[in-house]
Amino acid sequence: MASLMELVERVNKGELIESAQLEVYQESPNSAEKFLAHHAHAMLDLRRAHQHMLQSLEAIDYSDQKVLNQFVSVAGFLGLTDLRAAPVIKFGSSAIARREYALGLEAIQNGVAYDLQHGGAYTSDRENCQFVATQYDRAAQCIGWSSGQSIEWNNKQTKVALIVSSVADEESMSRAIASLAKHMDGKRFKLHVYSTEAGVRHEKQQFQQTSYAIASSKRAAATIDMLNKKKIQWWAAPTDSDIVTSAKEFAAQLVKDQIDVAIFDATQADPIAAVVANWEIARVKINLCRRSPLFAGGINCISYTDQAKYEADKDFWARKGIDSRFILEGIDVEENLGPAPQRSAYGIPDSAIVLATSGQDLDKTISEEFVETIINILRAHPQAIYLLCGEGDLAWQKRKFETAGVGKRVGYAGRRKDLPGFLRIADLYLAEWPNASATGVLQAMSVEKPVVAMKCGDSVEQSQAAAFAGSECTITGRDAAAFIERVSKIIREPAYRTKLGKTMKSRIEQHFGYNQTARNIEQLCDQLIQQKTESQAEGTAQISQGDSIAQAA
Repeated sequence: MASLMELVERVNKGELIESAQLEVYQESPNSAEKFLAHHAHAMLDLRRAHQHMLQSLEAIDYSDQKVLNQFVSVAGFLGLTDLRAAPVIKFGSSAIARREYALGLEAIQNGVAYDLQHGGAYTSDRENCQFVATQYDRAAQCIGWSSGQSIEWNNKQTKVALIVSSVADEESMSRAIASLAKHMDGKRFKLHVYSTEAGVRHEKQQFQQTSYAIASSKRAAATIDMLNKKKIQWWAAPTDSDIVTSAKEFAAQLVKDQIDVAIFDATQADPIAAVVANWEIARVKINLCRRSPLFAGGINCISYTDQAKYEADKDFWARKGIDSRFILEGIDVEENLGPAPQRSAYGIPDSAIVLATSGQDLDKTISEEFVETIINILRAHPQAIYLLCGEGDLAWQKRKFETAGVGKRVGYAGRRKDLPGFLRIADLYLAEWPNASATGVLQAMSVEKPVVAMKCGDSVEQSQAAAFAGSECTITGRDAAAFIERVSKIIREPAYRTKLGKTMKSRIEQHFGYNQTARNIEQLCDQLIQQKTESQAEGTAQISQGDSIAQAA
């Protein structure tokens, strides 16, 4: 017979055991045993109830919102967040089939946004994303919006719309907007910036979201002021109705402004962008993909900012006949980063040597061998402190640092909205390996921080950090000892550290500045417009030829 602790451990792991095995402990005179047994029994009952709720939803094609809410509540209590997205999105699909378009779109938004925010498994599966795209496409067709006019404008300047989900002065999106506004060729292109405000609460909200954003007008005053000074049009979708009305007004505004190229810088968590991308609102539509694509059928080109994701997806898009590109999002070295962070505010001594690593998915990139290397560096240099900036569950990494006795010299800054400015607190940037975050390397280089990178292979994930940093700052062959020695040399020699930092800044200016990003975007716009023009001319010629043949006959 299994002990109570063995049974509790199995329940905590998510196993379904026979509840009768716990009954003998539920009447125990020992209060601790009684508590554990009843709690484990309750968890078993909840998991069974959770399964029955899911089966009941399946039986009615996920059409009951009350039962869905109960399912979601129990899933959250049990910590089964990965099971949350699919039923919510299927409910949205069912609502769209019933012509409840606003309800369906908001439900899909809820499921996708939560999954993306929590790094869930649903949105990492391409087939699931295609299912979501199909629902958005179906809603777009059923809503049936049309401008009722030709979109073949004759603009002197190419009008480019940058479409985002929201803007806030302290977030990276505002810096990207400012950089594009600064570097885009104003003689040939006219930039417009639009926010769908998809994350803002709508007055006629039908499916509640897990969180809401404050309107961009209240969070992005400095960015909007900058756009006004540069005479760049800013427009935000209204939120005084439902999401379908907002999407229609958004599309109408794009047509009113005679946009040539619409760049959707959004994910599937933005239902307005996803629906509008299926409508004829511009001559060319581009999805700027930072994290995951829109998968919208009306998109002409997917432009990735992450080369590894581009390499993984390019064959998929080729099979679908959709153009895909990689455009490196460079760094604007002239950006005003504000005052440098003070070490004292974070309890870091001024005499310390601060090593830093930054990334969006640190739990996936901070490998065991990299952690071992950091431990050896910290042991060799008692004045060194290691700072991790970014998102990810780093539980096992923390335990490893603590077990090695260096846990108190490792800090966790979490997700920072003020990067790359915050990285000025560091003396040296360490690119994680075997796979590294390219963005973190570029950000550190832009603020004159020396970088040490490891080229572990020829794949993009294992080589792009080294390509950015250059040979002088790169170790090859997965040589941990050489990595430690290079870091130690930079720690010991302040003059060398300063020299490397300046070299990094120079590489950014020469090869990875945002001015080059702007040129690449402009070139992409020109190429796609030319392709569209040629395709239309070819179609017109074929029609004329067909008419001639018909007349001759």
